[in-house]
Amino acid sequence: MSELADRQREARRRAMLPGGPRDAVIAAAKWVLPLASVALFAVLVILPMTATQEFSFLLSKDSAARAGERMRMQEATYRGETANGESFEIVAESGVQKTSAVPVVMLSGLSARLDQQQGPATVTAPAGEFFIEENRLVVDGPVIARSASGFSLDGNAIEVDINKNQVRTSEPVSGTLPMGQFSANAFAADLQGRTVSMTGGVKLRITPNRTVG
Repeated sequence: MSELADRQREARRRAMLPGGPRDAVIAAAKWVLPLASVALFAVLVILPMTATQEFSFLLSKDSAARAGERMRMQEATYRGETANGESFEIVAESGVQKTSAVPVVMLSGLSARLDQQQGPATVTAPAGEFFIEENRLVVDGPVIARSASGFSLDGNAIEVDINKNQVRTSEPVSGTLPMGQFSANAFAADLQGRTVSMTGGVKLRITPNRTVG
């Protein structure tokens, strides 16, 4: 067996040891991807839905690897229940930090499902970036939220400040309520206070006797 093969085998053995690179990747997955879920469930709160501040997560990891300074996670799934006992599932297809010198985790394939009494509520987004040092998450659009109870929201580039528990976007949003349709050029939401403010070209079109199909 060549010296190169010996070194590669030894590197794999060290990676599997407790506290090794593999453990570091799994540990990172346990806090990076739940933060991504905050953005998705913030949309559900905005609609407005029930509070989901108490989560218990189960990580289902198909694979995690680290090459040099790059961190890569694939197929991470989180399941739990809201304070009202409603089950939810959050999926991130992948997460990559290119180098330790760039404290940004690139996420892709984000989706969430909340099973409510009226039916399921879902949110999807193609990608996002988590800025580690700033504790800030930007979810790239299109962000699409749908609820069986008659709420929907479509938007782009939704930003979540984890430290302040705030969600905001300076890009147009639109959606539906049980009473009709709405649109605005921007919005901001306080997750703790559960308040939402829409600004710029705010429009609300009320549909009399509108029913949820």
